[in-house]
Amino acid sequence: YRYLAPSVGQFFIFDVDVILAAKNCFEGLSDRNTPRRRAAASKCCHTPTMTTATHFVMTSGGCGGAHITKRRHPARPSAISPGRLRTAPKTPVNVASRRKCLTVVANVVPQGDALPPPAVFNAVLATAEKKAAQDLSTTLVLGFSAGALIGIGALLMSCVGASSPALATANPGLCNFLKGAVGLPAGLTLVILTGAELFTGNVMTMCSGLLAKRIEAGALFRNWLLSYAGNFIGSIVMAYLAFGAKTASAPAAKAAVVGIATSKVSLSFGVALCKGILCNWLVCLAVWGTMASTSVAGKVLAIFWPITAFVTLGFEHSVANMFLIPHGMLNGAQITVKDMMLNNILPVTLGNVISAVIFVAGLHFWAYGRQN
Repeated sequence: YRYLAPSVGQFFIFDVDVILAAKNCFEGLSDRNTPRRRAAASKCCHTPTMTTATHFVMTSGGCGGAHITKRRHPARPSAISPGRLRTAPKTPVNVASRRKCLTVVANVVPQGDALPPPAVFNAVLATAEKKAAQDLSTTLVLGFSAGALIGIGALLMSCVGASSPALATANPGLCNFLKGAVGLPAGLTLVILTGAELFTGNVMTMCSGLLAKRIEAGALFRNWLLSYAGNFIGSIVMAYLAFGAKTASAPAAKAAVVGIATSKVSLSFGVALCKGILCNWLVCLAVWGTMASTSVAGKVLAIFWPITAFVTLGFEHSVANMFLIPHGMLNGAQITVKDMMLNNILPVTLGNVISAVIFVAGLHFWAYGRQN
């Protein structure tokens, strides 16, 4: 059923009835004098044969498949008698038929630049299975990479968007937007394009796989633990590297990084929890958008708006804070490790998990996965 003519860029289209009728004709020829042969021949005489049509049917995901479509152009009537079936022409014979046809398409490209939401959810489940089968060292190393890359984005945000005191005084809204647009979108883009293991995105991915019964609970917790530990180590290493490079040596930049760290540990538990919920809801939707897009440009755009929104609105991301608070401490912020963990990292991480489990994984599983 798969015949591709690359030279003319066409696919053969077959009537389903034609295939069955031809099968019956060939079976009937084995016994020429049976009623079965005569019935098959009679059916074949009144059944259209096959036609060709230009390739215009596509599927999502780039995989070939069978699809129902209608002919573009009417064709000429024709038929093959049972006696001439053996000597039927090798080339397609055009026929007049308005019935639906079965089109077989191979190696096709998805139509448009994005997958539909149910297909995106299936992509999330496939990613969860891949992460569950990954060895421990790979998950830990890629977690380290994700923490370092998010740290680079947070450093860029601190040294560019947050180091503009005049702009912050004259136009605080524009200053907040600048902090959101410059920094963390770049960090998450690097994470996605390199395949790094970001804890906040993994919560959504692995929880989706668990709800759909595609992975075991042990694989979920193993991935969460290793990616979280790797993110923390990578963020701390990046904080020390940024401090050693004196990236915040300018008075405005130093004041910015110290002020950011101090403000983050001054939040109450409830406020930090709610900010964490709102933040990772947007972050997971950014990750969802990258899975929906089939191009690098589409992935970058899918990341930009959700991440810019959460930074501009002042929400809290646990992995970004693993860099921002230690970096502020190295530059003179009066913060202890206990303050960092209890006043920020713990409630923000809990909020990040809640939003990923309920508002992204759970919501989309209910919409697209529970039927299966």
